[in-house]
Amino acid sequence: PLFNKILETNHLIKGRLNVKYSELKKLFIALQKDDERLRNKQSRQEKIIQDQINKCNALKVKRKHNFETLQKSFYPTTNKISLLYKNQKGAHYIKARFYWGCKQREVQVGSIPIVIEIINSMIEYQILNDLSKIKSNNISWKQINKHPEIIKAIKLIASLKAQEYILRRLLSNNMNVLTNKQDYEEEIILTKVEEIQYDNAVNNNQFDEKEDIKGVKWYERWREENL
Repeated sequence: PLFNKILETNHLIKGRLNVKYSELKKLFIALQKDDERLRNKQSRQEKIIQDQINKCNALKVKRKHNFETLQKSFYPTTNKISLLYKNQKGAHYIKARFYWGCKQREVQVGSIPIVIEIINSMIEYQILNDLSKIKSNNISWKQINKHPEIIKAIKLIASLKAQEYILRRLLSNNMNVLTNKQDYEEEIILTKVEEIQYDNAVNNNQFDEKEDIKGVKWYERWREENL
């Protein structure tokens, strides 16, 4: 800005801005530095907040997948399970498809005679109460599809097969969080690092606040002496 112009204009309006060109310039530079410092401070805070938001979102996704695994591992349901009848190496099997871990999975339920045998066993053990024993296992897949209660029973078996699939995968891959010491130690280290970063951010903020107070006092003193 034109500092001389400011002083001339103030004189014309009979103002009392009794300062030198150099003092006006000094004030301008001080305010510019304050603006840059505050902008940098704001940028740092926004980055810290955004980092925390990103971490929170990542944890939400991780928790969602973990909750899905928990439910399908220990509380199996027939929801979102589809059945199909496939020829595999010359033999026909009932198979089931389901989603787990963002992927479509497929498990073998069994041949029709085996599945009928399992259904009858579940009826005998009163796991299936709304179905009578199936006397013949010599029925086709087309005939089975005409009986919703049999399809429902097969989906129950399929859900238990899916449960077994997931549990076997988890156990074979050592994915049990409670016994995974490395993950636990990494969480502790990550937490300590975040605490250090937070403490540093707080200390920086306290320093900036002191600088703000110092700047205000300087301006007030300058104003008393010059205005």
